[in-house]
Amino acid sequence: MVYVAVAPPKTLSADLLKRAASLVGKEIVDVRLLLAGEIPRIIASYPNADTPDSIAQSLRDAGLVAFVCKDSELQNRPASFIARTMRSGEKKVIFGDRRGGEVSVGAGDAFLIIRGRLQSPTQEKTSTTKMKLNVAATVLTGGLPIMRRVTEKTAKESFQAEDFLKIYDRRSSDPRIEMSQNHIDYSFLGPELTPSTPVNFNIVVTKLREWFSLAIFDERLTRRYKTDVPAARPSEALEINCKLIYLCNLTMDRRSR
Repeated sequence: MVYVAVAPPKTLSADLLKRAASLVGKEIVDVRLLLAGEIPRIIASYPNADTPDSIAQSLRDAGLVAFVCKDSELQNRPASFIARTMRSGEKKVIFGDRRGGEVSVGAGDAFLIIRGRLQSPTQEKTSTTKMKLNVAATVLTGGLPIMRRVTEKTAKESFQAEDFLKIYDRRSSDPRIEMSQNHIDYSFLGPELTPSTPVNFNIVVTKLREWFSLAIFDERLTRRYKTDVPAARPSEALEINCKLIYLCNLTMDRRSR
């Protein structure tokens, strides 16, 4: 399956909406919903690459940021470098993992930094004890109320949030570096280290934005968005949206060159 995706425009005129709907063969109301969001959305799907390439070009000619992506690319989950530490070197940033491995990223090589938030569902189980009438015992006592303790168990769904960072270069829609808020050894912050993990993570974000000053920084995925491609878990949906954001920025970057 091959998809045509579009970045929602800042302003959507009636003529542009009508043109886009006509190109992808959808109702205007459906296309309006797809183009009214904040992140790139898949607007059409096709069995092979010939038609989507033509449609994407026509959408670009109409003034939209449109690009083509394959389902295999969106669903691909290659192993990436999970960094726990980082330090600034000469014109580069060196990341370290828990096994002692290191990866260097040149100061000008980082193209895109995505900050997002993974919200994982968890089951919170609680028990409450109540007093209830013991009917059988009450009958045996001739009507004298006899109470008994009853424990009721309930399960409540909640969400556990964890921020993450993904650093991309221009060569691949797979991140070069990934960092997760709760899996970083913040001791490298030295005197800047605080007792708060969220505060420490914000310091890391600030440092990366300073070290990779030429990179695009995108934090739209700190809010929850659905995905237009079926995903089994919230983490998979986030991965798909990360790839769409990357491909959209790459398309805009190539147009500006």
